[in-house]
This record gives sequence, C-alpha cells and structure tokens, in this order.
Amino acid sequence: MHMETGTTRRSFLVGTGVALGTAVGAVALGGCSSKDASSGDQDLASTGVDFDEEYDVVVVGSGLAGLATAVTVGTEGDGATCLLLEKSDSPLGGGNSAFSGGMIMTTDNYDDCLEYVKALRGENETVSDAICEAYVREAMEHANWLRSLGAPDDFYVSYEDPDGFCQGVYKYDAEYTELDPNASVHGIRFNPDNPDGLTHVIKFLSAKADELADVITRKTKAPAVRLIQDPVSCAIEGVTYLDGNKEVNVRANKGVVMCCGGFENNPEMMANYFKAYGCHPAAAVHNTGDGIVMCEKVGASMWHMHGIAGFWPHVVSLDGTGFTSNLEMIDSGYGILVGTNGRRFTPECPAVSYGNNTRVALDLKLTNGNRHGDYQSGGEWMTRHLPAVSWGIFDAAGFEKATTYFPFDDPVAEGFAYSADTIEGLAAQIDVPVEELTRTVATWNAMLQNGGDTQFYRADDGVAPIVEPPFYAARQCPWFLNTDGGPERNEFGQILDHDKNPIPNLYSAGEFGSIWSDMYNGGGNCGECLAFGRISARNCLGIA
Repeated sequence: MHMETGTTRRSFLVGTGVALGTAVGAVALGGCSSKDASSGDQDLASTGVDFDEEYDVVVVGSGLAGLATAVTVGTEGDGATCLLLEKSDSPLGGGNSAFSGGMIMTTDNYDDCLEYVKALRGENETVSDAICEAYVREAMEHANWLRSLGAPDDFYVSYEDPDGFCQGVYKYDAEYTELDPNASVHGIRFNPDNPDGLTHVIKFLSAKADELADVITRKTKAPAVRLIQDPVSCAIEGVTYLDGNKEVNVRANKGVVMCCGGFENNPEMMANYFKAYGCHPAAAVHNTGDGIVMCEKVGASMWHMHGIAGFWPHVVSLDGTGFTSNLEMIDSGYGILVGTNGRRFTPECPAVSYGNNTRVALDLKLTNGNRHGDYQSGGEWMTRHLPAVSWGIFDAAGFEKATTYFPFDDPVAEGFAYSADTIEGLAAQIDVPVEELTRTVATWNAMLQNGGDTQFYRADDGVAPIVEPPFYAARQCPWFLNTDGGPERNEFGQILDHDKNPIPNLYSAGEFGSIWSDMYNGGGNCGECLAFGRISARNCLGIA
C-alpha cells in the first residue's frame, strides 16, 4: 500500500481521544462457552436486548473491505439487506483505503501465485494453506468481479502492461524477486484519468453501493460500540452503534462483518505492541482499535499484532506538532540520518520500495533499503524500529535537493529545519553532542573518499559528502502505513475464538486481522479487502 496523503498531528491526537473515550466491547454475557459453537444455527437464548433495527448483514467500517462486503451482499444476496456503519463522517471510511494508491494484487496463474503467497509467510506459518488458497482464488477474480459490477476494461489498467498507463513510471512486479515463482504476481489499479471521478477502486465501489440503496443502508458518524452475543451459543446477534448520543441496537439476522482496519491511531496500542513512540500514521485517523476491543470481549483470538508496514523517517516540524503533506521520506542520497546522540543508526537508503524493486540485479541479502518498512538486517528482511526523534543532516547542495520533499519554499522559515555555518553550530541547535556529530560527519566524508559506506554498507547511488556550508538539520519521526493485527480469521472469513473455533455469525475482512504475517507485497492489502470482503459476505449469507 502506497499512501498518497497524510494527516495532521492535531487530527492524529483528536481522533485518538475520541476512541479512547468511547466505551467499546460486548454486552456483558458472562459464562459464554464456545464448545459447540461451530455454526450460527443453535437456538438462541435471550440476551435481554431490545432491538431497534433489523438487517440481514451488518458491516462495521466503510473502507474498501466494508464496501466490498456490502456490495457483495447487495449484488449476490437475493434481496438480503445490509447496514454499512462508518465511524467517521466520510462514506469512504476513516481508515487507509481512500488514501492508498489503490493497487490491487492479482494473478492469472493460480499455482505459481499460491506458491509465492505461501513463501511470503516466511517462517511465520500462522496463516494456513487454506487461507492462502482462498486468497489466491479470489485474487484471480478481481478484474472479472469489477467488470461484472459495471467497470469497463478501460476503467482500470494493469501494471503488467508496458504500454498501459504506467509506462515510464514502473512495471508492477513481485517485490520479493528472490522468492520463486514471482512472475505470477500482477497488479491492477483504476486509472487516475478515468471520467466521472471514478479514479480509485473505493470510489467505484462506493458509487455501486449507492446504486444498491434499496438493500444497502449507509450511515456515517455511526460508530459501533459493542457486539451483542448470545450467552449460550456464543453467536453474535447484532451490534450496538451510536446515533449521536443515542445507543441503537441492531439485529443482524445472518451475521456481522468487521471491517474496522487497524489501530494506527491508538498510541497506547502502538506502544504496547510495537514499543513505538512518537510515530505518525500516514492516514487512518479513525483507526483506533475499537473493533479489536469489541472482538476481544466476545472471545476472539488475536493474531499478527506485531505486523506493521513501517517504519520510515518522516519530516516533522521542529516543535513536533506539524507534518509535511508529502509522505515520502527525506531521500538518503541528500544527506545522513543521526539520532539524538549524534550518530548514524541506519544505512538510510530506500533501495527497494513500493511494489517496485529498483535494485533487482543485486544480491538482496546484501542490499540495503526497505520493503514497506522491512529493512535488510543480517541478510534478512524485518521490521526496524526508529528513534522517536532523529535528524536529517545535509550540506547546502544536499538540502537544495531535499527541499523537494517540503510543501513550502523555505523549510527553515517555516520551522521545519535549522541551519548553521558549522557542524558545531548545527549540533548546538539540535541539542546533540557536538563531538559526536562532528565525528559522524567527518567519518562519513572519509568513508566516501575511501570507496563507500563501510559502516552500514549504504548503496552508493546519490551519496555525497557533507562539506558545503551552510549546513542543515531537519527533524524526523517514525512514519508508517498500517498495522496488520486483529482477530484471527479462517479461510471462510470467520473470526475464531481461543480454541480456534469460529464465533458464530462473526466475520472479518481487510486489514482487520490481516493475513499478512511476515513479508508483504504491494497491492496485497487492497487485494485482501476485496478477496475477504467477498468471501465473508458469501459465507455470512450462506451462499459460498
């Protein structure tokens, strides 16, 4: 997933405050046991809940996964009704989908793509073969499904096509070229030049949901706050959501599909699961982990809580309150990164990036860079934590290039960088040990004179010494795309309890308990939203 816009620190904190101040969970139904709760067909005991509304399917979250689920209900449910609840005020959801690049991972070779997807699990085989098989089966159908909903062929373009929209940008390939077979992975994306504003898959599905208003009811500013669970069978009977300050209990005759995204905007969860401080999400202002709490309360098992697409260094204002709107990191070719101790801590170079392997000729066990936040370390690719505060250090020539990453002409005047005529003067301004920063810069310059970075083996493309005053320092914070953790699901989209049994009538789709457990290929998240949106809707309706 490659994000295209960002959030402010103000909205980041405000969104979190709302979530943490809202009671979420399940109706208090002590003694629920899941021993015989493998389906939702049991006679239900009385929960004592008076239902105000009734639908066949309730979908929580109106991002890409939620819209794919609702549209599947609307088009394949033979008149089944669907309530699509959204916490934010946007019909496109308050999570990551609308801000993503909209890339959809697909394939035309089931066997090879299945082998590749299994290889992406690495040593973390928490995701079963059956789940991988379900994902790849649906991945083969993405284009046909979009066509069946009314999208003509020229509404979207394949990154595989060298003569298509992306000619001159990059061909979409598998990111992990060292894994075989990888040539089976392709990507499609809606053309940004499409007429009628249908420039992203989420806009297309939103328009389709509007066409199905006779069976799909959409509500924004309507956060779900608890699941309603039968105390005997453990089956989910419905959801309580807020309409203003009023709680509304809605019965879900067939089931509930949770499409709530991750917990990117919940600092407490981020600290607990990642020990990540001072980090900033690319989007997902409303992704505060509410659905995770709700599902925990009804006995759901969690998985992949460690999973994250991050971290990158990202420019933040000197006072730590403002962020640039451009989501790319400061290009390492323009300078170096140091921590608050004045020392380098990373090779800095984004050599492998966003569905596009730019250094395929090199041995990737020796290549520095990142793949959606995974960095090569010791010959393996893994998540790397970054300091809460770090500094991009540039000389005049490097900063001249780096200013392309700022949305204003003078980053110093706007409070996003310091400048000084000497490295010593710069160190004093950013409050790092003077002797350490001067030694770091001197070491960097000397290494370049002697053939390259022997400290972190940074790639040599674009590197330059830091010698030309004035010198600059731009503050950085850890930045990330999305979390992957949440309730564990099976190949049918069912959410599982701690005994690995399905919680009856409860399903999920998208990044809410994502299937990505180790390595992640670009387009896989949007592909997962569509795949499990359809899978969960069909199984919830009993038509799979």
